Amino acid sequence: MLYSICYVSTSSQDLNSSELKQLFEFCAIKNITKNISGILLHNSGNFLQYFEGDEVKIKELYYSKIKKDNRHKNIITVFEKKIDNLYFTGYKAGFTSVIEENQTASLRSYLNLLNYLDSTEMEALSKTVNSFISAR
Repeated sequence: MLYSICYVSTSSQDLNSSELKQLFEFCAIKNITKNISGILLHNSGNFLQYFEGDEVKIKELYYSKIKKDNRHKNIITVFEKKIDNLYFTGYKAGFTSVIEENQTASLRSYLNLLNYLDSTEMEALSKTVNSFISAR
């Protein structure tokens, strides 16, 4: 069964660009090796992550690792649900982080395409991501 989770959180420490890059690279490598796709965003000390894949792996990652990670706090689940398709397997090698301004245009374009393909499944994610990256 395919599953997705989207959450927002606040960084519990000030991370510089180098530390953010290391964190994002670590997350990308770990997620790709587990066949988990999605995106991780950072903006003004806040994170937004959407990830998708096998339901057991997704729930284990979220509840056993992410929610217990002390690098962030105030974790709010935006949504959590079963999905029919993996949406981010084709987006930048399956899992990516967006921290640079020029990457936001690419992400917006990708989300707009997904809305045309399956607007019901992606509407909540698209609205959440766009409001998150619009605050830049």
